Amino acid sequence: MNKILGNLLFLISAPILALTTASVNQTWFYPGDQVILTLSSDGNKVTFPSIGNISGNDILYTSNSQKISIVNNKQSKYSSQSYVIQPSKSFSVPSYTLIVDGSKQVTQSIEVTLKNPEQAKPGDDYILQIEADKSTFYLGDEINLKVIFKVKKSLSTNNQVSIAMPEVKDLLFIKSNKSTQSVDENYNIHTLNYRLRADNFGTFNIPSVVASIGNRNNNTFGNFPAIGKTNQIKKIHSNPLTVTVKPLPDALRIFGDFNIKASIDKTQAKQGQAVNLTVTIHGKGNFEDIEKFNLDIDSATIYSDDTDFTYNQWQQKFAIVGGQDFIIPSLTFDYFDKITQSKKRIATEPISIQIEGKEIVQKLIEKIDQKPSNINSNLATNDLKYYYLLLGIVIGALASALFVALKNKQPGKDKNLINQIRLARGDKALFDLLLPLNIAGLDAVLEQLEANIYKNAQHKIRKKYIINAIKFEYKIN
Repeated sequence: MNKILGNLLFLISAPILALTTASVNQTWFYPGDQVILTLSSDGNKVTFPSIGNISGNDILYTSNSQKISIVNNKQSKYSSQSYVIQPSKSFSVPSYTLIVDGSKQVTQSIEVTLKNPEQAKPGDDYILQIEADKSTFYLGDEINLKVIFKVKKSLSTNNQVSIAMPEVKDLLFIKSNKSTQSVDENYNIHTLNYRLRADNFGTFNIPSVVASIGNRNNNTFGNFPAIGKTNQIKKIHSNPLTVTVKPLPDALRIFGDFNIKASIDKTQAKQGQAVNLTVTIHGKGNFEDIEKFNLDIDSATIYSDDTDFTYNQWQQKFAIVGGQDFIIPSLTFDYFDKITQSKKRIATEPISIQIEGKEIVQKLIEKIDQKPSNINSNLATNDLKYYYLLLGIVIGALASALFVALKNKQPGKDKNLINQIRLARGDKALFDLLLPLNIAGLDAVLEQLEANIYKNAQHKIRKKYIINAIKFEYKIN
């Protein structure tokens, strides 16, 4: 805004009445320039019109000012209001009506013309160029862009220069902090480096880069001063540029150079204990577009965390609870490789997990399925049915006895569990203790613990509530 106020020093005015004027900061403009319309009056009470747009050009922002002076005991007041637009073609500023000291005063219309920029030629005092290291690249890739500004050695070095990059839909210009200076026979040369990235594919026309040059006692490639006297600003335009962005083949969405790894915190776990799996993708590319892996393992419960990524790494975490031995399958990742310029697939290795405490159940199943050795295979089918019935009764009795024994031992075991809960440090230890219990009253607590562990939530966990739920479930005093 301060820069705009500085430009108002160059206003071209079109007086209508003695007290009221309409003016613009310039009657012609280049593509991308802003034009400022100012309505002003030296009446004591001025009401400005409400303006939403100027000849179809939306108002970007407005400013107003007021100045009061007293000369020979006579007070005078000067009021103005400015409207900033960014037109794309020639237009006419219409007349506006102001109410000044109770009377209407109307401004004249002003014609404002679009000028096509002229590219600097060899031998000019200033030369501005843009260059790309390649004109065609794949979506997800980047190209290097150079902005080269040349100044004749014979010119003053006190000029201040501001470089304005164009705005192009679906293109992103990423400026490097490193700039270079060099010389040739006639010019001092300043080079700015950019990376160019696209959010869509297609052919893009990049308009001219603009260098604004003002005679100020400041460093080259700085910003213009906020307020102060400047000489006339000179604008230099570069060549335009055209780049083509190709879509990735085979409906791929990821471009870059990657490697993948799967790691776990344990290869053996107790029944009900979670195995923590972390899938990490390292490298360089558009990590923000990588989708979550869907992990499916028979007879296992899987909890998945949200993905997380930085500029060179993508990560997803899982907690897997299995009732028997299981294998974490290989996870595959397809992308378009930056080096080979072709589709590439990378994958993790399968990982075997052993579950302790499953032997008793497995042996019981094998015993049920095993055929008694003392049964004659030549017996009649009906007699064989009686033997199976008798075997079923015996196994049922054994199972009932085992259940009663376990039930009688349960209180002592559960009292030990309560002590472990009291001593548990951290949400992860508490989660591992509660997960195998299968107590309906603790489902909400487990969800809160899971959110604290894997989603950085801050739920307060009350151990007293957990202990009371266990006592109620197992009828412990």
